[in-house]
Amino acid sequence: MKRTDGDRTVWFHCASLGEFEQGRRVMEQFMAQHPGWRLVVSFFSPSGYTVRQNYPLASCVCYLPLDTARNARRFLEIVRPSLAFFVKYELWYNYLRLLHQQGIPTFLISAIFRPSQPFFRWWGRAYRRWLGYFTRVFVQDAESLALLNRYGISNAQVAGDTRFDRVREAAQHAEPLAQLSSFFANRHTLVAGSTWPPDEAGLVEVAKRLPDEWCMVLIPHEIDVRRIAQWRESIGRPSLLYSELGGQCASAEYRILVVDTVGLLLRLYQYATLAYVGGGFGVGIHNTLEPAAFGVGVVFGPNYQRFREAVGLVDTTAALPVDRVEKIPNQLLSLMASPEQLASMGQAATHYVQMHTGATARILGVVGETLGENPEG
Repeated sequence: MKRTDGDRTVWFHCASLGEFEQGRRVMEQFMAQHPGWRLVVSFFSPSGYTVRQNYPLASCVCYLPLDTARNARRFLEIVRPSLAFFVKYELWYNYLRLLHQQGIPTFLISAIFRPSQPFFRWWGRAYRRWLGYFTRVFVQDAESLALLNRYGISNAQVAGDTRFDRVREAAQHAEPLAQLSSFFANRHTLVAGSTWPPDEAGLVEVAKRLPDEWCMVLIPHEIDVRRIAQWRESIGRPSLLYSELGGQCASAEYRILVVDTVGLLLRLYQYATLAYVGGGFGVGIHNTLEPAAFGVGVVFGPNYQRFREAVGLVDTTAALPVDRVEKIPNQLLSLMASPEQLASMGQAATHYVQMHTGATARILGVVGETLGENPEG
C-alpha cells in the first residue's frame, strides 16, 4: 500500500553540530516543501545532540546506535524512513547496506574527497563500494567529482557547499540586538569572534590603540572568567561585560564590549565593519563564512589551509591572514585606517558568498525527481 505524506519520514544523520549546521538548510527547505512528513535527526557526537536535542522542526532527535547489523535493522524498523540523508563524511556500512537493500533513496550531501582518504588507497575497494549504496553523492567541488570518476564512481555530481545557503539565510534574518543599539551607533566596529589566548594577546594591543571612531567587541571561544578578567585589566581602559547589562541598554560611553554569553556571535557580525576570526594560531580557524555573509572583510591566523572557504576568501581578497601574533595589531589598525580597502574586502566577501549559494536547491531538485515530484510544483 502506498504511504501517505503523514506516514512518511525523512532521516538526517549528522556526526556533530558542524554537520548539523551544514545540513540544516536542506532539512528546513525539505520540510517546507513537504509539511506532512516527519523529520528524524540523529547524531554521533554529544556536541551535536546536546545543543540540538530540542530542535523544534524534528519529531525525534537521537543518537545513532553503533553500526552493527542488528542495530541498523532495528533502527530502520522503528524510524521507517522514506528518505535518508548523510552529511559530509558520515558513512555507516550496515545502515547504508540496509537502506540500499530496502530501496530507500539515500543521499550524501556536501561531501569533499581527497586522494589521501581510505576510498582511494590500494586497500580501499570496500570503502568505495559503500559509496555505491547512495542514490546520489553530492560533492562540494569539481576536484572531488573528478577523483570519484577516476575510480569508477558514477553516482556523483557537484552541488556545492550547503553552508553558504545556511549562512546567507541566517544573515538575511539576523535579529538586531536592541540592548546594544547605543553602543554601535555612529561608530565603526571590529568584531573579534571565537578567540583563543594567542589571538587575544594581539587583540588586547588593538584595544589599547583603538581609533576614536571605532568600537570593539571581543567574543572568546570559551567563557573563562579568570582569563577575561585578566585581559580586561591588561587593556587598561574601561570595558563593558555583556552579562553585566542585566536587560539595560549598553552605554555609548564604552568602546569595548566583552561578550561572555554564548549564542550571540552571528548576530553581532551584522554590526561589524571588520571581523577577526579566532583559532588560526591553533588547530584551525573558526567560522569565516558568517562575517562574510554580512559583507564584512575578515582577518585570521595562519592555520586556515584546511578550510576551503577561508582559502577562497583569501584568494578573492575578502580575507587577510597574519602569520604571527605580533602582526595582529598592525594589520587590524592598518585596515581600520583604510575605508577603501575595508569596502573592497566587504564587496569581495559578499560576491564570494553569493557565487557559492544554491547547493540546497540543486540537491532538492534531484531529490524531488527521485521522489517522482513535478519539478515545476
